[in-house]
Amino acid sequence: MQQPVEDPAQHCDVVVVGGGPAGLAAAWAATDQGARVVVLETASETGGNITGAFVHTICGLYAPAETGSHAFVNPGLPARFATALQAVGAAGEAETVGKVRVVPTDPGRIRRVIEQWCAARPGLRVRLGVRIHEASLALADVRTNTLLGRDATGSFRITSDIVVDTTGDAALAQQAGASVEGHPDSERQLPSYIARLAGVPAADTAGYGRLRWTAALARAARKGALDPRAESALLRPVPGSKDAFLTLNLSRSLVLETARERLAEEAGRTVDAVVAHLRANREGYSDCQVVASPRHEGRREGTRMRGRSRVNAEDVLAGTRSEDEVALSSWPIELWQDHRRATFRHIGAPCGIPLGALVSASHPRLGTAGRCLSASHEALGALRVIGTALATGEAVGIASALAADRGIALAEVVPADVRLRRDATISG
Repeated sequence: MQQPVEDPAQHCDVVVVGGGPAGLAAAWAATDQGARVVVLETASETGGNITGAFVHTICGLYAPAETGSHAFVNPGLPARFATALQAVGAAGEAETVGKVRVVPTDPGRIRRVIEQWCAARPGLRVRLGVRIHEASLALADVRTNTLLGRDATGSFRITSDIVVDTTGDAALAQQAGASVEGHPDSERQLPSYIARLAGVPAADTAGYGRLRWTAALARAARKGALDPRAESALLRPVPGSKDAFLTLNLSRSLVLETARERLAEEAGRTVDAVVAHLRANREGYSDCQVVASPRHEGRREGTRMRGRSRVNAEDVLAGTRSEDEVALSSWPIELWQDHRRATFRHIGAPCGIPLGALVSASHPRLGTAGRCLSASHEALGALRVIGTALATGEAVGIASALAADRGIALAEVVPADVRLRRDATISG
């Protein structure tokens, strides 16, 4: 194997591994605090579940709908990002759905906003198509993290004061031997598969039309006229477009019987069967077709890092707050254990997320955010959504910049300092 060339310029303050919503928020926040940041992403583009899986709603931005508040629960970077998306038509106005409020989006347009936000920060560098083959993370007697990897330009060696793992599966933490926890595929939340369709009648994407459409497909699946795997399909309009998103919630049997690298391919076949069924059996669908397919399934749960603190279901349901919190969670506990429906445990008030849940219990200069944060299986059902991922990413990004600037471990950062920096950014 080609040996990486030593390059002094390859040292930075913060390395973020994973370029999804949590990783981008961490990188943007750290850069805005003056840190030199490198994002390492395995895919050919950033955006994570947004651009890779077409997850087209931002959840967790607002307090529960029944509170009557339309204010952002995390008024920093999550609010700025959502507002920026709405300003360019990449997101629609917030919608109230039952007891929650969500922001519908167009992932294709979000891609361009992400690129603009990254380009606007000279202290940020994004490397795509990266494979990390060795990771040595700092412990008590070592202050520098070292990653060896490869991308299209060749092999590289990069060192940093702080590393943040936002891979969604704690991939870097596992590779480096950090403490993690998780559940087998037989217990994890089920993923989704989302495709973009053209040629869908507008009546089927609005109001009760969507419910009737879902019910009709479920009946066809139960009667054998359609693949049983299509029993749980949903339709949602694309903001500012005549297209629609078809969401297929994947069954436990499909997940257990299919290798992960083939899961999206198998789900895509089911979507093709749904489209063929619609064209043959439903009025107005003669021109219906898939116009965009995701790179991967929408992943709801993976391996999580063990943190210095842990958020549990009881914290979410009770709306627990503390002096150590650096972000708020406002989404209910939403669990997809059955592909046909989710179970919801609604909350009355937001829950605080402590900085310790974003800092490794075993490696003091390793942070996390998004689906990797330290939480129980049930609590993750609330914490994993995009709005909260942006908030936890912002928090760990600020904390990482503070740690790098002060020459201390991430574990030594005071949560109140993170809140002060975040609030200063908001007021500014």
